[in-house]
Amino acid sequence: MTPRGAARLKPQGLVLMAMLTGCTAMQPASERPSAPPPAAQAPRDCRPETAEVERLNAQLAAEVAERQRAARTAARREEALKKQLDALKAIERGILDREERMQTQAR
Repeated sequence: MTPRGAARLKPQGLVLMAMLTGCTAMQPASERPSAPPPAAQAPRDCRPETAEVERLNAQLAAEVAERQRAARTAARREEALKKQLDALKAIERGILDREERMQTQAR
């Protein structure tokens, strides 16, 4: 069974997670240094490229904005449909009331 939310993780999110975990997770155990190198000597190839991170951030922001637009559109449509339904119910009540009055007058 997958953890909650794991099924919704986009491929871009997986790439970002892989980049942020560092390259030590990607190196075989035989190639890992016995002690971690000082920060000044950390290999540059393990750090994510700034341009790549910025591109992924921009893509994520665009996807979030698109989802928000879709959610707002759906909410507006739902509200409009509820108003239409209420109006139709009011019309139906009016017709039923009129029919009832006509039947009581006919007696």
